[in-house]
Amino acid sequence: MTLTGSLRTRLGLALLTATLATVAAGCGKKETPLYPVTGKVFINGKPAEHATVVFHPVGAAPDAVKPRATVGPDGTFKLTSVSAGDGAAAGDYAVTVEWWLSPVNRGDPDGPPVNFLAAKFGKPETSGLKAQVQTAPTDLATIELK
Repeated sequence: MTLTGSLRTRLGLALLTATLATVAAGCGKKETPLYPVTGKVFINGKPAEHATVVFHPVGAAPDAVKPRATVGPDGTFKLTSVSAGDGAAAGDYAVTVEWWLSPVNRGDPDGPPVNFLAAKFGKPETSGLKAQVQTAPTDLATIELK
């Protein structure tokens, strides 16, 4: 079966229209802006080096991005959502902190890592830790855990 010139033109235009509509739909998505976020975590007055801090967006879908960071030797952290240190979207967050370390300090050098913080700090609904990210670089108050 051969196509006539007119039918070929109409099919080509239909294909072009469908392609342009698909491209236009994809271009309409706006990326959520991210803002640099820094903070500090201390445990009993000392930097919580290697602790993991996770920001859970309040009221967001379960699969929403949860910015996170690892605490440095001086207690500071810088949140990451997509790429290292890019920050977080503006909004309210429930914050969790976990501090998984080798149990060598408890006399078990071959044991699995242990969370040295109370389990309540690892759950957004029980941690009691809250933060608000502004539409500008945000330096948070120090998180002090005991």
